[in-house]
Amino acid sequence: MADNGTDFLSDDRFAAAQFRALLESTSQGIIGVSRNGTIQMANRKAEALFGYGPGELKGERIESLVPERVRHIHAEQREQYAANPYARSMGLGIELMGRRRDGTEFPLEISLNHVSAGGQSLTISLITDTTQRIEIQNQIRQAHKMEAVGQLAGSIAHEFNNLLTVIFGYTGMAMDLARGESDLCGMLQEISNVAYRAASLTERLLAFSRSGAPFAKSEWIDLNELLSRMYILLCKLVGAKIEITLNLGDDVGEILADPLQLTDLIVNLTRNAIDAMPRGGRVVIETASIEIDESYTHLALPLNPGPHVLMTVTDTGKGMTPAVQERIFEPFFTTKEAGKGSGLGLSTVYGTVKDAGGAISVSSQLGHGTTFRVIFPLIAQTGLAGQQS
Repeated sequence: MADNGTDFLSDDRFAAAQFRALLESTSQGIIGVSRNGTIQMANRKAEALFGYGPGELKGERIESLVPERVRHIHAEQREQYAANPYARSMGLGIELMGRRRDGTEFPLEISLNHVSAGGQSLTISLITDTTQRIEIQNQIRQAHKMEAVGQLAGSIAHEFNNLLTVIFGYTGMAMDLARGESDLCGMLQEISNVAYRAASLTERLLAFSRSGAPFAKSEWIDLNELLSRMYILLCKLVGAKIEITLNLGDDVGEILADPLQLTDLIVNLTRNAIDAMPRGGRVVIETASIEIDESYTHLALPLNPGPHVLMTVTDTGKGMTPAVQERIFEPFFTTKEAGKGSGLGLSTVYGTVKDAGGAISVSSQLGHGTTFRVIFPLIAQTGLAGQQS
């Protein structure tokens, strides 16, 4: 007699195994809580999210997974929900935080539902860690913001250059007419010198905002070789109170960039590290070959999957607040005293990285230093040569 599988599918042991398989196959954390707030079940994803080992969440109070400052509120809300359970989502449009076993917090979203059987009831929570999503959203907003600022900076720089052209022209003619009058020529020369400094600022603004052909002045550059050549210069730049170390990866390959801009980028990042360590410290510059895939792109947008070169510049300085980190690449933004910085160094760095098709990110914590991560695409020379010919 043929077995149609009906008895097998209705077997309690198979049903339990099927339920466990479904529970463990989801990418979300799942927790079942009794009405008194005791965790009755949790899948491996939930245990991992909150930093617990297999089986360790069962029997814990659900309030142990929320920050201490809101535990009393959570307990009240849990009791209200248990009295009138229904399917609902939490954490959409509001800040909802979970607490790991080690006390750290992370943002999350929760979908609630309720199940009753055999006189028992459980509140079922489907938990999603939204850390990566929030990071991506913040970086996309920052990229759009920087694009808009770059367009504005470029427009201002072009207009300013037009005004400087007139200043240079009339100053030159005035100096021709004032020959022999040393005092007047000296004043006109000072005007010309200031105008040249202003022109330098506009060039840096244009470098930040540039959106033209990215390979117009680019060359194939071995980043390790460039850093090795610059080492003596960088040592002189940092001075005696600061130690600088190069940790260069093996065979990182060549990138396509403007050599002068790339040199300026390294100098600017080093100077930024120096300014963060007025009492001395350490700067470490590292390079490495990395492969960008979909799981990595949230760290530095926008990047295409494939081989890349990573350069990090880390200091042991005073660090930055999150508010400063959000604005660090904006032109004219500076935390230095008036007259001690133009606020264009890091905005120029951003423009150089953008020109090379790369991405840059910063991570910092007050009192614990700062790390800039610059990622350049490693493009096959043979493939690009055909595009440039």
